[in-house]
Amino acid sequence: MTLDEILRTDTAAHLDLVRDDFWDAENCCAYSADGFRLLDAENFPSEVTVREGCRILCDWVFAFQDYMAENDHFGGEIPPEERASYLDKIKLPASITHIGKGAFLECGFLRSIRLPKGLLSIGDMAFKDCWELEGISCPAALVNIGERAFEDCFSLYNVRLNKGLRRLGPLAFHCCEDLEEIDLPGGIEEIAPDAFEGCISLKTIYIPEGTAEKFRALLPKNIFRKVEEF
Repeated sequence: MTLDEILRTDTAAHLDLVRDDFWDAENCCAYSADGFRLLDAENFPSEVTVREGCRILCDWVFAFQDYMAENDHFGGEIPPEERASYLDKIKLPASITHIGKGAFLECGFLRSIRLPKGLLSIGDMAFKDCWELEGISCPAALVNIGERAFEDCFSLYNVRLNKGLRRLGPLAFHCCEDLEEIDLPGGIEEIAPDAFEGCISLKTIYIPEGTAEKFRALLPKNIFRKVEEF
């Protein structure tokens, strides 16, 4: 698949799919009839195992919902410190190719996740506000990290990007305050100028030897100052 085809993949849980869904009672998850899409995760348990053969985690599937708030706010605004879903452990099968928009939004107790080897794309805001997420290792197949994918992951300090990554979207690592260094692959084609905005601890960006001119064009001046070849 081309990058454009991957970015155009529909990750929404459409109504026609929900009508014929299959319910996994043990994990409180609903799948499309063919098993290819995880559509919903009702009353999220803290630990979930996604079924083998599933290809797409649909948009917002594990995201925080207002009913999960620890205290009853009677329809009022829920304080940010209380906006965290129940999920803290998840096992994904190797068959997953797409993590949809906001799939793990505000999963504040999720500290680690093993991304499957077949993963092609991490959608916009997929891990936004996962405050306790400490590390992420991108599998070889991954080509896209979407807009705000890891925004406000304040504890994220260990990020391993794969050589095949081609696109790093706007604000992808915005305000990842514990991130001190990162390696950028030589084959990357697009880096949003604000991808590392608010990364106040970021000291060094490592790039492959001989690629300085390429990254000078991809990175804004204030970020390029942190570049070191290796």
